[in-house]
Amino acid sequence: MGRVRPFIVDDIPQVVGLSMRLFPNSACVSPQTQHESFHQVCFRNPWYDEALPSLVHEEEDGRITGFLGVVPRRMSMHGQTMRVAVSQHLMVEPDRRSTLAGVQLLKTFLSGPQDLSMADMAEDISRQLWERLGGATALLYSLYWWRPLRPSCYVLSRVGRHRGLAPFARAAMPLCRVVDALAARIPRSPFRPAVPQAAAVDPTVETLLGCLSRFSEDQALRPEYDSHSLCWLLERVTQEKRYGALQRVVVQDAKQNILGWYLYYLNPAGMSKVLQIGARRHALDGVVDHLVYHAWQHGTIGLFGRLEPRLMNGASRKFGLVIPGSHWMLVHSRRPELLQTIQRGEAFLSHLEGDLELL
Repeated sequence: MGRVRPFIVDDIPQVVGLSMRLFPNSACVSPQTQHESFHQVCFRNPWYDEALPSLVHEEEDGRITGFLGVVPRRMSMHGQTMRVAVSQHLMVEPDRRSTLAGVQLLKTFLSGPQDLSMADMAEDISRQLWERLGGATALLYSLYWWRPLRPSCYVLSRVGRHRGLAPFARAAMPLCRVVDALAARIPRSPFRPAVPQAAAVDPTVETLLGCLSRFSEDQALRPEYDSHSLCWLLERVTQEKRYGALQRVVVQDAKQNILGWYLYYLNPAGMSKVLQIGARRHALDGVVDHLVYHAWQHGTIGLFGRLEPRLMNGASRKFGLVIPGSHWMLVHSRRPELLQTIQRGEAFLSHLEGDLELL
């Protein structure tokens, strides 16, 4: 029947092999790189806690047929420290799914000593399993916004997702770029973002740490970082190249007062993924305007990100299309007040606090 046990360093080669079999796209990443990724995220993260290990499902013959990554985090609610565990990269050999190996992994995870369990960017099948085991979907943290910046290229990129139309989309892209460039030159064109009055600053880790501390004070549940943990996390997301180059920008007014900040992956050839936006009260509009102009100026065809509850007031009209995501934020806790805080939208939970994407 197999058993669930803590993931250890010696298991990494088997887990990498399992991942390469189940996720063909990971074959483009060398086994050595994948080995280092599992080692970094699961054993060398700054929140490492032996009481909150990643998990494997092991057969009687020692073969590993399932894996669930677990990364501890620290958050605070009304000043009280919370132990948080973020699950990621659940995978089970197809021939062992009938044995409920995935259920055993998730049950073991949810029964751990953490105050809050989370899963970010979860798919429908994980959502169903999670809810059957007593978890919940945080619907307010499962909405996404899409902001086209070059409309012709954006539409063509959507068309190009259909395999039969992909060659046409590639051939037509240069023409669409010309059309978008001409449209941006029209006086008062809605396709040319206004030059922001605020200035951009390349922030240090200490600057971002101060922003996260000050500008999340109005949230009942918020992440706790120090210089070491934030530096490690930023290095980790910087190494993730599939979405583009990480941009870290702090926005200041004419008196050099910090208005807010944003982190996003710049993808000049496609859509750019926003990881985090933060701002002073009443300054969110200006920070979003700066993000839009920065991305447009660097050639991206559009932006997308999670529409967190704290971003909905005022500046929400600037985010463009708002849709329920095909991926979900899942939560579980034995503390009802903690779940209620999240379901009311009173938590600071960006993509930076979510899945670290092992591969």
